[in-house]
Amino acid sequence: MKRLFLSVFALLVFALSVSAQEAAGPKAMKPTIMVVPEKAWCLNKGYVQANNPNAVDYSLALRDDDVLNVVTEMGKIMAERGFPLKLLSSALEALQTEAAMDVALVSKEDGEIVEDDLDKLTRVAGADILVNIAFTRTQRGPRNMIEFRVTSVDAATSKQIGGETGVSSASGAPVTVLLQESVLSFMDNFSAGIQRHFQDIVDNGREGSIIFKIASDCPLNFESEVEYNGDTGELCDLIDYWMSEHAVNGSFSQNGKTRVRLSYEQVRFPLFGKGKFGGKARAINADGFVKPIGSFLSQFGISVSTAPSGIGKVYVVLGGK
Repeated sequence: MKRLFLSVFALLVFALSVSAQEAAGPKAMKPTIMVVPEKAWCLNKGYVQANNPNAVDYSLALRDDDVLNVVTEMGKIMAERGFPLKLLSSALEALQTEAAMDVALVSKEDGEIVEDDLDKLTRVAGADILVNIAFTRTQRGPRNMIEFRVTSVDAATSKQIGGETGVSSASGAPVTVLLQESVLSFMDNFSAGIQRHFQDIVDNGREGSIIFKIASDCPLNFESEVEYNGDTGELCDLIDYWMSEHAVNGSFSQNGKTRVRLSYEQVRFPLFGKGKFGGKARAINADGFVKPIGSFLSQFGISVSTAPSGIGKVYVVLGGK
C-alpha cells in the first residue's frame, strides 16, 4: 500500500511539473549579441586605419586596455542576462581569412558594391544585435568619474533599437567596476528592448535590402516582357511576384527601377531557412534568402550571382547562362 501511494504521488508531482512548464510556454529565443566600441567614438579617439582616417581600426581600438576591458565586461553583463555572445576579437581574426573578399566584391559590380568593416564584422560573426559602447573619463583629483553611452543596433539594418547613458560616481576603482555601477541601473530595460525587437524579427522577419543589377550578357532587362503561368508582364513584375511569395507576409517595398537596376527596401525575410542537404533549419541572411531566385529565373535563360554586404543587404547580378 505504501509503495502504491508513493507511485501515485510521484506521478502527481510529474504531472504538475509538466503542466507548469506548458503554462509557462516555450522559452523565448535570445538574439546573438556582439559588443563593439562605437564607431563615432573610435573615430574621435583616433582608432582609424592608417590609409583611411574615416574607417575604424577595431583591432587598434582593442589594443587599448580600457577599451578591451569595457567591451569584455559589457559582454559579460549581456551574457549574464542570457544573450548568446559573439566576440569582437574572434570576428576580427576570422576577417583575416577573407582578404580576397574585397577583390571579389569590387570586380563583381565595377566598384559599386562596398562593404565597410562593420558590415564585414556582422556578416562574419552572424550577430543579430550590435551593442555599441562609448565612454568618457573625467579626472577629479586622484579619482575618475566615467560616463558611459550604450546603444543597441539591428545588425541587418543599422537602425538603432535603444540607447542609454549612465554616470559612475567619482572613484579610484577599475574601469570595469565603474561600468557596472553606471549601466546596471538601466540594463534590465535596455535588455528588454533588445528582446522585444528580436521577437518582432522572429514573428515578422528580419528587415533587409536587395539590389538587382543587369550584367552585359543578360538576355533580358527589367522592362523586358516575360510570360509566366499564362500571364504576361515585365521582368520586374515577375521579380515582384517572387518577392511577394517568399518575403514574410509578402512584406517588401520597391524603391527604384530602371532598365538595368531594381532595388527593394524593408524586405522582411525569415530568420531561418532550410539547408540544402538534410533540410535542417539554419540561420540565413539576405543573401541566403534571395539565392533561390536563381533556379526560378533560370527558365528564362538568366543566371544569378550574389554579393552580400553585411547580413541585411545583398546585390544580385543577373547574367546569361
